[in-house]
Amino acid sequence: MAKHTYQSAWTVYESAYYTVYPGKQRPAALHSSFVDSCFDSTNEYQSYRDEFFNGPAKEYLEEARREYDRLGGDGQFGGTDLDTGAALYALVRKYQPETIVETGVCNGCSTLFLLLALHENQTGQLYSIDYPFYADESLAEFKSETFDGYGGAAIPSDRDPGWIIPDDLRTRWTLRLGKAQEELPRLLDELPPVEFFIHDSEHSAPCMMMEFELAWTHLAEGGWILSDDIDWNDAWRIFTQVREPHQVGQIEPSMGYLRTSLKQH
Repeated sequence: MAKHTYQSAWTVYESAYYTVYPGKQRPAALHSSFVDSCFDSTNEYQSYRDEFFNGPAKEYLEEARREYDRLGGDGQFGGTDLDTGAALYALVRKYQPETIVETGVCNGCSTLFLLLALHENQTGQLYSIDYPFYADESLAEFKSETFDGYGGAAIPSDRDPGWIIPDDLRTRWTLRLGKAQEELPRLLDELPPVEFFIHDSEHSAPCMMMEFELAWTHLAEGGWILSDDIDWNDAWRIFTQVREPHQVGQIEPSMGYLRTSLKQH
């Protein structure tokens, strides 16, 4: 009875919230808009989603979480959930990028999903940058070196960023260690135009804006920028309003995407 009362109260609250804030889209509506905008049909998207869930992603992730617990990880495992992972996977499968750049790896969940898609594509390379936080480090000290809002996702002290990635997927992956503010400009200067850029590193407004602007100037025609935790500050909103990309939306409330037109760069 208590659970039913709680759910009923939440339904009333949710309905009132979207009445007061009509500009806010419900998560289901956001995702539906994403599918309609980025895929030829719902069936096309569903076929990639089915491929993802019928593949090894869930098994890899569950095994990694068990290993994390066995290792006594004191922090949070963190990482992209499977539903969001399926959306990332579907985008990479459909658009077949040759060059993907990702900031923020931690244990490697989103990295895993991207590499699984590249493996199926049989083409493409992922370049990742990570400034790792280890479980035996001081969270307060790490926040002082990065930003106060860091949530605490930690890597086991005896593992490397992306340790959950199986060996057979690593041939399409290059990892650089260091802060994105320092490593990203160097990396982008070394690479051809980037088809996909994904931000999931330091979620401070200055860092996010810096990454978005750098990525924008190095995007291929029709290239994509995706960002996690866009609701942490105004960086994404301001950037997309100023740059006016050809296409902009959200996969879910905290993850945004944009795409340039073929003539925008």
